[in-house]
Amino acid sequence: MAEEEKRELSSEEIVQIVQNQAAQIDQLNLMVKDLGGKVSQREVENSQLRAALQQIAGQQQKAQADDTQSEEE
Repeated sequence: MAEEEKRELSSEEIVQIVQNQAAQIDQLNLMVKDLGGKVSQREVENSQLRAALQQIAGQQQKAQADDTQSEEE
């Protein structure tokens, strides 16, 4: 196995590492926010589609009931 090289980091190196990590976190936060918005938009679309399907199904059931009553008469 290779031995790990141990050395102390300078203050500048530590600052650079922290800044890089902060930038990555900011980028990931933006991605999460964007994906959250997309999920929310899809949920709204799905809700609208469900409502439309329920309305259509209700109309079809009413039409079938009307047809059944017409045939009985």
